[in-house]
Amino acid sequence: MQSLPKLSNTDLKPWFNKEELIRDCVAQIQKDLSAYAIDITFSGNIQSAYQELFDQLQPKIDRMLQTNTSISDILYKVDVDEKKLKEVALSEEAFSHSLTRLIIWRELQKVVTRFLLRE
Repeated sequence: MQSLPKLSNTDLKPWFNKEELIRDCVAQIQKDLSAYAIDITFSGNIQSAYQELFDQLQPKIDRMLQTNTSISDILYKVDVDEKKLKEVALSEEAFSHSLTRLIIWRELQKVVTRFLLRE
């Protein structure tokens, strides 16, 4: 069995071209975020899936941050690691970009982990 992926671009990037996992990741994001009135649609284009998800989610995260809406419930629901959250808070990247990336990566990580445990 392959080792479970870590929450990093290097570990998760190879999984971003597997159609079944991308569709599962989109479904997981839709499921987890729909309770917070965040609707995500997906064109089905696997090659642009990450960018498509990012482009829809980032403005919503940014708006929540600008309006002082607590997104801690979302981060808890998605299960974003607190240590990773602290790391991105200190990075030079815009915070809404970092949060969006972490949410997408964490959702993919969950999907890949389930996939690997099924094998």
